[in-house]
Amino acid sequence: MDYSREMLCRLWLQNADAASWNAVKRLLCNYGSAEKVWDAFSPEMRKELSEKGYQQLLSFRNAGRDKQLMDLDRVGAQVIFDSMPVFSERLRNIPDAPDILFVRGKLPPEDCPAVAIVGSRHDTRYGREQATRIARELAQMGVVIVSGLARGIDTAAHEGALQGGGKTVAVLGNGIKGIYPPENRDLAERILQTGGAIISEFAPDSEPLPFHFPIRNRLISGLSDALLLIEARHRSGTASTVNHALNQGREVFALPGNVGAPGSELPLQLLKEGAMLCTEGMDIALHMGWKKVQPQQVLKQVTLFDEAAEGQEDSILRSLRLEEKTFEELLEETHLNASELGGRLTLLEIEGKVQRVGGRAYRKA
Repeated sequence: MDYSREMLCRLWLQNADAASWNAVKRLLCNYGSAEKVWDAFSPEMRKELSEKGYQQLLSFRNAGRDKQLMDLDRVGAQVIFDSMPVFSERLRNIPDAPDILFVRGKLPPEDCPAVAIVGSRHDTRYGREQATRIARELAQMGVVIVSGLARGIDTAAHEGALQGGGKTVAVLGNGIKGIYPPENRDLAERILQTGGAIISEFAPDSEPLPFHFPIRNRLISGLSDALLLIEARHRSGTASTVNHALNQGREVFALPGNVGAPGSELPLQLLKEGAMLCTEGMDIALHMGWKKVQPQQVLKQVTLFDEAAEGQEDSILRSLRLEEKTFEELLEETHLNASELGGRLTLLEIEGKVQRVGGRAYRKA
């Protein structure tokens, strides 16, 4: 890809993570262009930059502009400017749009529907399973899943998209040269291998600093047509992503959870305030007009069981259909004796229909 001298000089300014964006904007305003900042670069610019920022820019300048592209090439990344046709049209139109993106992999086509799935890093099993399932359902419909590669719900959303054979985009809160958290490096590689993308607007060597994540959250919602909130407290970083989605005019959906559960605070509040309820991928697809389904087909899909099926279903599985139960609760609900219940639970575990979830508790697989 050919880059103009102005682009390379703009990249030079972006590479110094110790130089604040406000300081860079002041330099661009004072000198008129990145090229002129490069040409006039001198110790006097310490007035606008921190000492560390000045030293970073000096080091990059001495190394030469081409070295920046060589470093990105080593990690399989490219830089995309907002003036390029390949730049995301969705992002170009959001408030405070980025003018540079660092990208590994391939951004999905603009005409491909996309949903951001976000939630707490301190997820529950319920939230994790629902995020994975809904992401998988949407991916099977050809919807791109966007999230932040963080622990918890973000990880579940990316995993669900991969399980559904779809594409997923991870937006980092650090530089494109690193993956955070480190335990998601394998997940990041699978995202790239399956045709997805990893993107960042921060300098390639930037660390995952706490203030980066609220900044990057506007890109998660900005890259999407709709946002689904799974679990989050009122005071959380996830709340900023929801606010960005609302400000950007995106549709907001929320998954209901148990009343009183910490992770249900923000989803339930949003539902009270008019967010769309989502319990399956089809809820989003139908509301957004992405998949035309006859009403009877929808009814068939959301029906959990009918009377005939219920009559044939094992009493243990019926008891576990909505939530996990302890051995003692199953004894009471199934009216089996302890020996018979224990034997049948063992067989159901072997058949993969029931899972032990710790101690003497069981859940439907």
